[in-house]
Amino acid sequence: MSAGAVEQSGRRNGVAAVLAAGPSWSAGALGRAADAQAGRLFLWCPVALAAGSGLYFALPGEPGLALALVLGLGRSVPLILLAGLVAGGFALAKAKSAYVATPLLAASTGEVEVTGTIVAVERASAKRLVIILTPSAIAGLPQEKVPRRLRLTLAATPDRPVPGAQVSLRAYLSPLPTPVLPGGYDQARRLWFDGIGGTGRVTSALTALSAATPSAAGAVAAGLDSIRSLMGQRIHQALAEPYASFAEALITGERSTIPPEINRSLMVSGLFHILSISGLHMWLVAGGVFWGLRATLALVPVLALGWPIKKWAAGAAVLAGLLYMLLADSGVATARSFIMVAVVFFAVMVDRPALSLRNLAIAALLVLLLDPEAAVEASFQMSFLAVLGLVAFHEAAARLKTARGREEGAPRHLLLRCAGWALWALGVSLATSFIAGTASSIPAAYHFGRVSPYGVLANGLAIPIVGIIVMPSALLAALLMLLGLEWLPLQLMAQGLALVMAVSGWVASLPGADEVVPLAGAGPVVLMAAGLVGVALLKGPVRGAGLVLLAIGAAWALRPAALPDVLIERAGANVALRDDHGLLVPAHARRARFSVAKWLVANGEEQSPAAAAKRPGWTCAADRCTGVVKGRFIVYVNGKEDAPLDCGRAAILIAAFPLRGRCAGVPLRIDRFDLWRSGAHAVFIGPEGVRVETARAAQGARPWVVKPERRATPFTHGSRKTDGPRD
Repeated sequence: MSAGAVEQSGRRNGVAAVLAAGPSWSAGALGRAADAQAGRLFLWCPVALAAGSGLYFALPGEPGLALALVLGLGRSVPLILLAGLVAGGFALAKAKSAYVATPLLAASTGEVEVTGTIVAVERASAKRLVIILTPSAIAGLPQEKVPRRLRLTLAATPDRPVPGAQVSLRAYLSPLPTPVLPGGYDQARRLWFDGIGGTGRVTSALTALSAATPSAAGAVAAGLDSIRSLMGQRIHQALAEPYASFAEALITGERSTIPPEINRSLMVSGLFHILSISGLHMWLVAGGVFWGLRATLALVPVLALGWPIKKWAAGAAVLAGLLYMLLADSGVATARSFIMVAVVFFAVMVDRPALSLRNLAIAALLVLLLDPEAAVEASFQMSFLAVLGLVAFHEAAARLKTARGREEGAPRHLLLRCAGWALWALGVSLATSFIAGTASSIPAAYHFGRVSPYGVLANGLAIPIVGIIVMPSALLAALLMLLGLEWLPLQLMAQGLALVMAVSGWVASLPGADEVVPLAGAGPVVLMAAGLVGVALLKGPVRGAGLVLLAIGAAWALRPAALPDVLIERAGANVALRDDHGLLVPAHARRARFSVAKWLVANGEEQSPAAAAKRPGWTCAADRCTGVVKGRFIVYVNGKEDAPLDCGRAAILIAAFPLRGRCAGVPLRIDRFDLWRSGAHAVFIGPEGVRVETARAAQGARPWVVKPERRATPFTHGSRKTDGPRD
């Protein structure tokens, strides 16, 4: 045999050996990767439960209750258990939706008489209140169509309504709102899960039909509301604005009186989370009580040596967290934070490790069992991803610190040890700010379209101030209010808030700080979130799969998405077109400003509707505006229905009134009836033609989606024009 033949034969044998060893090597690698995950199955349980809930809300139509309950029965070993939890989350979300089901208002009304019982009172702004009303009757509406609850706004008065009171009032009522653009935030879903079937605006004084007789829960809620109001008054007496409103938000959760410029500064700098009573505040309050009580008890030798003062302090911390949650009443973020705090300090009381991924998993499971809809809400996603990243980093940093301690050998000089500790603390502080900001920015990009490029800097400077000055002073002020001695700690708190506002203002003024990006799609956000979860929960080399998912999701999010060329407001009050530079140009500067502002943010623009309307694009005369997008002539008319209508050479005609067959030759006509039936419209113009998406089609056939109905007459003789057509 020649040398060449021998060499070729050797190569064939080597390849055959590698191919033969491949399956065994792969199996061994997979086995080692699986072994590395031993004991971590429980950490994936809330992930599976949240995935099931998210799957339910992602469906285009409503599943049957029987099917959802059957799916929820799966239980068995590891992967089957996780699959069963996915199905269980799906079934739980469906069951919760069925439990809160309510009749929905199908059309707007004139001014109607409403009687009912006040369930809750909230402050929407300095001049407006929101009441949640359980209606007993709505004039002109059959009893079987009366919603379980209504959400009504009214002007704030010195005599604040009392929960539990039965009242009579007059109001304009409306159905649950549709999203401002197809695929946008669905407020109707949030209201549905609160048992609310309609909204409205109160136009008269509230007439009390009976004295307030709240239930036990209502009495507690009313008492807490009274305490919040009294504490707010004391805070405003002690401090000047804007410090009084800022302090009130941190102590009682009341944010309605904070000046808009403060809100905006905090949002741009990445410090807006300070206003939301969630993890940071709950930890500082409960942790402060734990540390303070334990330190105080440790001063008494008899107690310190003979009794479990650490467990006593942990119990007091849980009680303080509970009182703070009830007082603040700020929703799922506060509830999630309290559950996490309670789990951690309960672990202390039973001699278990306090801060761990297992405790976070328990807290997540509890929140999802109580509120499965939280899985698709920004508050839950942002807070849990941030805490997940922080806890995973804490565990990794603790292991690294332990390893460094073993390697150090002989003790170093005191100054060197202090310098090393300071550098370690600085590095950990910057790393935690970066991790929490990066993790929470993934859902924030999807829900809000805003990033804070200097968030790490702002949080690195402001959070120590909040932890050392602001929140301890707030806790002390709340305690001393019982004795009327809150003035001094409130002054100290105001000094800390002034520093926070200075940091926020400086960071917000930096170049590029005010970044708004187009809203990310659900696909890339889910991939990035899955990647982050994988990095945090997986062990060993397989953790790299999480990094791969993160990279793929980020690359996908950076790809330019198809954006609508024309957006039409859900009642036809305004229309925006996309110019040659990709910017939106509304036809009117002041009409439907809320919707237009949301369109601009979704397009990645930090611009006011009035400023955007000044861009070239529309030519308006009287009640007729015309424009050209990608060669197609657009006509938008919003005058009276019986006015002469010039269709001209329109390729797309948009009318804020019913066309009733007029301009039938226009290729695409969208009129008031179309908007009434389908909500906001988005028009996409491409080489293949024109495509239209609607808000109601994007919502799907879900129980919280209003099916508008025609009605022969208004409920009353009120003069307000209704949203829907009449026969």
